[in-house]
Amino acid sequence: MQQTQLDLWLRRRFVYINRVYCNTLPDRLPLGLLVEEAPEESGGRYLYKLTTRSEAILKDLVEALEMQNITYTSRVDDLEAWYTKYLNNPHKSFTFTMVWVLFGFMGFVFAISGAPQKIWAALMDEEKTEEVIAEKEEDAKVFHKNYEIDRVK
Repeated sequence: MQQTQLDLWLRRRFVYINRVYCNTLPDRLPLGLLVEEAPEESGGRYLYKLTTRSEAILKDLVEALEMQNITYTSRVDDLEAWYTKYLNNPHKSFTFTMVWVLFGFMGFVFAISGAPQKIWAALMDEEKTEEVIAEKEEDAKVFHKNYEIDRVK
């Protein structure tokens, strides 16, 4: 299913973790970075692993690395949380799933509220005709309906 812009924003905001691997640290590091020693899974080429979830911090870090000509590589990983399987499903749009859940919930609430029975009862009621008796003859209103029938010649 097609992913909406909201799905992509939710993924960038709550699921993705940006990791930058480098051999030397720049002189100026932006605040909000987690600096760790690079594990062996990075291939053993890099000494430091810098982790952030913010794109602004990542942009500042990349600018600092490029200004000092430091070789780096960046990777995007998924956060390990219970909600990532819902936000990061490539086959289902989270937005459309929530819209259908909301419609279903509204339909359920409408069904148990008694509104369908009241609507049905209102539709099935026979029209009540009221007879108005005028006190004086001039107050009485008389309506005549004229019907014309087309005749076939």
